[in-house]
Amino acid sequence: MPDLLLEVGCEELPSSACREIVEQAPGLYAAALEALGLEGGAVSVSVAPRRFAIHGAGLPVELAASSRTVRGPAAAAAFGPDGAPTKAAEGFARGQGVAVSDLVVRDDGGRDFVFAEIRQEGRPLDELVPEIAARIVNGLRFSKTMRWGAGTGLRFSRPVRWIVAKLDERTVAFDLHDLGAGDLSQGHRFLGAPAVIASAGAYAETLRGVAVIASHDERRATILAGLDAAAAAAGGTWSDPGGKLEEVLFLVEWPSVITGRFDERHLRLPARVLVTAMQGHQRYFPLRDAAGDLLPAFLAVSNGDPAHAATITRGNEGVLDARLQDAEFSFDKDLEAGLAALDGRLDTIVFHKKLGTMANKRDRLVAGVSDLCVRLGAGGPEREAAEHAARLAKADQGAVLVAEFSELEGYVAAEYARREGVDPLVATAVEEQYLPEGADSPLPGTAPGALLAAAEKIDNLVGAFAVDEAPTGSKDPYGLRRAALGLVRIALDRGWDLDIAPSVAASYATLTAQGAELSVPVDEVIERVGAFLADRLVYLLGTEGVGAEASAAAIGAGLGGISATASWARAIQGAREGDDFASVWTASTRLGRLARKGPPEDTPLAEGDDPGETALRDAIATARGPIDAARGAGGFAAALAAGLPLAGAVDRFFVDVLVNADDPGVRARRYALIREAAAVLSRVADFERVTEVGGGR
Repeated sequence: MPDLLLEVGCEELPSSACREIVEQAPGLYAAALEALGLEGGAVSVSVAPRRFAIHGAGLPVELAASSRTVRGPAAAAAFGPDGAPTKAAEGFARGQGVAVSDLVVRDDGGRDFVFAEIRQEGRPLDELVPEIAARIVNGLRFSKTMRWGAGTGLRFSRPVRWIVAKLDERTVAFDLHDLGAGDLSQGHRFLGAPAVIASAGAYAETLRGVAVIASHDERRATILAGLDAAAAAAGGTWSDPGGKLEEVLFLVEWPSVITGRFDERHLRLPARVLVTAMQGHQRYFPLRDAAGDLLPAFLAVSNGDPAHAATITRGNEGVLDARLQDAEFSFDKDLEAGLAALDGRLDTIVFHKKLGTMANKRDRLVAGVSDLCVRLGAGGPEREAAEHAARLAKADQGAVLVAEFSELEGYVAAEYARREGVDPLVATAVEEQYLPEGADSPLPGTAPGALLAAAEKIDNLVGAFAVDEAPTGSKDPYGLRRAALGLVRIALDRGWDLDIAPSVAASYATLTAQGAELSVPVDEVIERVGAFLADRLVYLLGTEGVGAEASAAAIGAGLGGISATASWARAIQGAREGDDFASVWTASTRLGRLARKGPPEDTPLAEGDDPGETALRDAIATARGPIDAARGAGGFAAALAAGLPLAGAVDRFFVDVLVNADDPGVRARRYALIREAAAVLSRVADFERVTEVGGGR
């Protein structure tokens, strides 16, 4: 059973594209085998900047001949009275790849149907390799693609330059997008040479001979070992706070680690500025001593000739020194100007052409923080610190250092504030304004920081939705999904029962007062932002094991606050297997279905009552207060218990009362009662969002 090697050689792939290949290629290979009716063994994928390779083990030498029978439409529908085939027969035959004349009629369960006999000829594996390669190459999806060449029709991350295809020692020749597959690969762009791949099993060693470590896993291990050894030799430990290792991994094919140094005078810069200068563009790894202080040294991963390491090191040292000199100049200019002067520049910096300047943004943050403090009951020093932080939050947008290192925004304002003697709690809140930066990244550690970060996210969300620039599909240029997820995480972490609608309305009002060019009405913005946040809440609760239906049922109950809704969803998840939940669910969903079928709500009602109606009306009145009280206390179990007698009354009502009475007025009155009962039970949960319950039902 031969092994298959497919190598696709490209111009240098970006690291993001390399990761996409790592994620997609195994599944594409498996899907290709399945589509062709092949079974294979294990598959491994190797990705490097100029190539990716798939090594599939244990493929059959040929695809065996096979046949199968497919049933089509009834014979009466397939052929007319004169025996001529209908469009149904023609379409079925075409879909199965057979001629209409080859269709046969057979009895199946007492009825005549047409059948197609599908025969698959046996094919050697060599003939199938081109199809496997085409399915993989054509199936890869990149976040950014390009098209090149004349008439190839291929969109790929970078131009494809060569293809290698081997079945053990045999070379499989074929053309794919005007490229001929063969056995000739390419080595390292500068250190290697063309290399003939003698067999699938010899691939890795052959490339090693031309200065390419094809396996990304092996390259990672090589880089890590090199970093550890170099750090130990320099008397320190290396770190990667910016997560640059995964990027470096796909920038080199023959990695070696170099140790560079920089002038100790640069250590007067804040450590984070130094690290950002090292990692931001150069992807260097900082070194720290045993006390955790930065050393005047760095590590870098080179893709060059290790024999010329000294020259490569001097070049990297020169690049970093220039960047650190620029950083020092910018840092000193900012300190000389001071926070007040930096803040004064915000009137000249556009935040968004429809939403005003950075000064407008700052003023909205101050208003937003104040609004949140009122709604969440935050006062005293906590509120004072949050509002002070909001006034300073955007000052560094006028800083020269942030213009050079945009990733330092927030931190720079906080650092300058500390140097001017601002309350440390205020400075920390300024630094925390953009947290969390991702789904798993740290949250603000202080209450003022959480308030400022929440106000920042609310302003971004409301502004974007109000100018109709919400995320669409995979496009989210303003990072609004991240902002919404961060806002929900902060609320849950802090236990804030934040009702977002009033905050959105207040933010919208501030934008209007500033003269922003808003194109979406406030009611629509409230609805869309609320739904956007609800989606993030469902996602977060899902990571806890709370099902989407339970979350939707809690959201539909209209509790308002984020924290209360989350607690309600968790309780629903735990209760939905019980008999009580099933009873209330049955009653509520039945009420909901009937309410939608009834006469319009403005239909005139007949006078009078009957005992069945009175009993249900009394049950509604009895349940309403306890349900609302339980909602206010955050007790789902109590709300469910209060709804249980009403569910029983609903069951009796449908036994004792004919809802669809002949008299239109009576019928309208009874449907009005149904709607009222449904509305009360919907305050326990939006039961119609739950499709299955337990309790033996």
